[in-house]
Amino acid sequence: MTLLGKHNHYNVKLLRGYGVSIRLKDNRVCLENGLDILTGKRETEEWLVTEIPCEIVVISGNGYITTDAIRLLTSKNINVLLTDTYGNLISSMNYTMTSNTAHPERPD
Repeated sequence: MTLLGKHNHYNVKLLRGYGVSIRLKDNRVCLENGLDILTGKRETEEWLVTEIPCEIVVISGNGYITTDAIRLLTSKNINVLLTDTYGNLISSMNYTMTSNTAHPERPD
């Protein structure tokens, strides 16, 4: 996981293992890594969405992400990728840009 006060070179946060989660907690994004096989503990980080030091969050393995977290992360242009345990892409969540401008009608 990213070290506090350090800039992540690739701007990618990888969360992997069993029990990975991304959720909102007290208006902060809570990133929880899977269980460490040696210590049995989890690394947890909490960030204001404007302070997250990454542009992409990858969840690999068994875990979950809440819809509120998806909405907040993608609205701030932070992409969320879901992969299986082998790194194969399952889903990519990006912000959907919408426009209130109507498209001109096409001539027939």
